[in-house]
Amino acid sequence: MASPVYSTVADSTANAKKCNVCDKGASKKCSRCSNVWYCSVECQKHDWKKHKPVCNSEYKMHQYELHKKAFDAVIKKYNLQTQEKSTEIAELLTRGTEKVTAPDFAKKFGMDVEEAVVFLEWIKTGVKFKEETIDTAKKAGFGSGATLSR
Repeated sequence: MASPVYSTVADSTANAKKCNVCDKGASKKCSRCSNVWYCSVECQKHDWKKHKPVCNSEYKMHQYELHKKAFDAVIKKYNLQTQEKSTEIAELLTRGTEKVTAPDFAKKFGMDVEEAVVFLEWIKTGVKFKEETIDTAKKAGFGSGATLSR
């Protein structure tokens, strides 16, 4: 993956920033994570190998935060936080091998297909996180005496 392009910040506070590589004054920051400052493209390229893992992690976290906000907005817009709706959604998503499609979900709950995709993708993210957490706990020795359910 090539290094992300930096963005130039024109305001006066940028001049107080220091380059992550050479400590000179910096007015450019990583356009992907916006957390690291550079004085030049050369310094950014020089730092990319070290910065890349942190940048990717920051970027991924930011994407999760945006997705979570969109998910929360769908829940609020369609009043899906009620016990009745929560139960209805849980039953729909767990009723055997039948796959739930975004168009079907959208129709059932009166929403746009795009909003249904946001909702269902966030549910998948939560399920994946739970599975990974359980697997990690089992590998660490937790769960041999305790009950962990999937």
